[in-house]
Amino acid sequence: MEEIMTPSEVAALLKIHLKTVYKLAEKGVIPGSRIGRSWRFSRNDVLELVSSRTMGMPDNGESDMRAAANGSK
Repeated sequence: MEEIMTPSEVAALLKIHLKTVYKLAEKGVIPGSRIGRSWRFSRNDVLELVSSRTMGMPDNGESDMRAAANGSK
């Protein structure tokens, strides 16, 4: 069975701030689902995102996730 995570759990897993998780989820960078006013995330989807984003990053770890969190396109 797939593990479902809260935004706090995603923040802890990715070692990022909780507000960053919300910003990235709203922009669609982190795949998640909104249930009412709450966000929920698949652990497998989050881990897949991280592994796919880190593979072949040209600028030493600077990622689309950081750019999206800062409001850039």
